[in-house]
Amino acid sequence: MENIENVAIWKRTNQLFGLPREQWRAVDHIIYGTQDYFYYDLDKIKEMRFNAIKESLNHHYNNSRFYNHLCKEYNFTPDSVSSEEDFDKIPMLPDTFFKEYPSENPKAVFDWLTKISTIQIGQYDYQGNDLQGFLRWAEKRLEGLVNHSSGTTGHYSFMFRDKLTFQRFYYAAVKTLLGVPEVLEDEPHYVYPGSPNTFLTIGKWLGEAGKVFDPAKRHFLTDREISMTIARLMSTGQAKSLKEKLYLRALGKAMKKGEEKMLDLLQDLDKKGEQSIIISPPFQLYSIMLKMKDRGIHLNLGKSNSVVYTGGGWKIFENRKVPLSEFADMVNETLGIPNKSYVDVYGMSEMNGLALSCEGGYKHLSPWIYPMVLDDNQGIVEYNTWGRFAFLDPVAFSYPGYIITGDRVRLLEKCPECGKPGPVLDADITRMQGAEGKGCANLMRGLLAKEFSKVEKQKGG
Repeated sequence: MENIENVAIWKRTNQLFGLPREQWRAVDHIIYGTQDYFYYDLDKIKEMRFNAIKESLNHHYNNSRFYNHLCKEYNFTPDSVSSEEDFDKIPMLPDTFFKEYPSENPKAVFDWLTKISTIQIGQYDYQGNDLQGFLRWAEKRLEGLVNHSSGTTGHYSFMFRDKLTFQRFYYAAVKTLLGVPEVLEDEPHYVYPGSPNTFLTIGKWLGEAGKVFDPAKRHFLTDREISMTIARLMSTGQAKSLKEKLYLRALGKAMKKGEEKMLDLLQDLDKKGEQSIIISPPFQLYSIMLKMKDRGIHLNLGKSNSVVYTGGGWKIFENRKVPLSEFADMVNETLGIPNKSYVDVYGMSEMNGLALSCEGGYKHLSPWIYPMVLDDNQGIVEYNTWGRFAFLDPVAFSYPGYIITGDRVRLLEKCPECGKPGPVLDADITRMQGAEGKGCANLMRGLLAKEFSKVEKQKGG
């Protein structure tokens, strides 16, 4: 990573998300003390990560009544872990656990959160009956971050991060992404073709991360609020009233109008030679690039050291997937951004870390995340074997970050493509059979599916 300490955007990152050294715990020595998250001494990181996970286990075991009871069911204590070989003994939570609240009554959600959280949320004094308003109240109370999933299956997943988890998460995320450009300008532009005005995971994360950028250089597809009701409506596609149908229609129009605004913006930034940090779900950027190809528009954003990040699933519409290499070539052809400056990001609501693709498409995980692949009996499988992704995340302070996901992955001991240290995930990440479909990117993609189909038919695809 190039030295970026004197860049204005990095100074702002430290002001917003930095943590004084005297307050560091074990994991903070990795997050705040490691110069580069993808080039490091592997043995040193393993030792630091082990200490961080042990400290995290003690914290949750001693401060979470729920997790303490769970551990006792497994006859487990933090002392059961003396090396990495013991990590498979740690009681883990399925990612679906975070949607097991009893009802959507705000007080019921509060009581449920109080029982499962490691930190104290305080007394309930929210006066309303609206769940969206309750999330605003809870985020203010936590001084941290609250987000929810799309509610695709009828239930949201709620993630509550206290101030410490929030600071760690955003510092690490911004440092991860700003380390990709070969040269980082003092005040680059931030382009996200979505709405930051939401508690929906992707929009909420990217809206908060955008605060490190100059306000005049933040660009969103729309500032229209994506409320919980609208998110669920978009994800299920089941409008039950005329009002809901009008909501969907208005959102579809806003997205199309916003894409035109984004395309005009990209052309203007290219003309001015301005560096841009572009972050988008693949389907959304794909839609914009299709328009560019149809209109014969070719930009040269790579000349200004601009970069593109995608994340959120690879189905473009219906069941079609565009291979990562093909997508990268399309980014190069239309936006003029070379393959080395295009990165696909893997992450999830429950994990306080990101996995970035190298030019071979392999996903390199944040060094504080301990990855595992499980078989049907939740036993750890060997490298190069497909199974269910699980991880230990010592960053999480407000909830136990020991999670079993619904993603089907394969873990390789080292990257076959590049020289970065540590294990990597195979590029072909899918959902396990029977696992719930992820929704944050899926719901937006659904609105544009018909539009994609029209374009593909015109192309003869």
